[in-house]
Amino acid sequence: MKKHILPKGALILAVVMVFALAAQAAPAAAGTAQVRLGFTALRQGRVGLVYVTGEAISDVRAVFQERVFHFYPKDGRWAGFISANFSDDVGTYPMQVWVQYTDGSAETLDQPVQVTYGEFGRSDVTLPARLYPLLEPEIEAAEMEHLFNIFERFTPERYWEDGGFIPPISGEEIGWFGTWRLFNETYWRRHTGVDVRAPIGTPVQAMASGRVILVETLAIRGNYILIDHGWGIYSGYAHLSEQLVVPGQWVRQGDVIGLTGLNGRSAGAHLHYEMAAGGAWTDPLDLIALGLGVNAP
Repeated sequence: MKKHILPKGALILAVVMVFALAAQAAPAAAGTAQVRLGFTALRQGRVGLVYVTGEAISDVRAVFQERVFHFYPKDGRWAGFISANFSDDVGTYPMQVWVQYTDGSAETLDQPVQVTYGEFGRSDVTLPARLYPLLEPEIEAAEMEHLFNIFERFTPERYWEDGGFIPPISGEEIGWFGTWRLFNETYWRRHTGVDVRAPIGTPVQAMASGRVILVETLAIRGNYILIDHGWGIYSGYAHLSEQLVVPGQWVRQGDVIGLTGLNGRSAGAHLHYEMAAGGAWTDPLDLIALGLGVNAP
């Protein structure tokens, strides 16, 4: 399966040009498309489903918070997701939905989206002296930049199955997405995923099918695996004692990709797993609950 990746800026520009040219070439097909939100409001760091209905639709894209989201057909309508960045302010944001028809015409529909407070908690974390250097802001920034250079790229194919996503491990959750963490009474950091307590060597499974895009040792996340699930969704697995896959490898949901460990910026054995959708960190538990399969309601 050949993989095509577009940088975020280029993708937005390409979508704008395609739909602008289509709109000039022919009038919209009677303006039949309608947009329906699968939610009343979207919390920071959460994902929501959006539906588009209409006759003879060939493609649907949406732009929200300067990020592009693709839709897929299901039972006579088109379904897609949008994600709210957990670091953006609450408020009403515009969403543009671009609809292209089989006759080559196109139209743009404007839909406001209300983003509400994510209700994130806070916690205090004390690290041993040997890990103090990993609290330096420059190290945090460099690692984030490295990951977002990947997250802001988009794979048009959808690799995950209709069942959506599953937890990579079972166990006691000890850290939650979006939490404000105060390290050693000095540094505030946001938690980008979910932590699950697990003894070293516990098998970790892929949350959904996809292509392994990164297998590295990072300063903060330690031994790390990143999987591209297509359509802008990625899952990451950190602090592993063993990485059992290689970059470019295709995996299926439930495949064992690594073993839990204790490395990076971690003071105890556990699995940190995280997800990004549309170029923004997203609550993994929310994505798991949502499903995101073609049979999503």
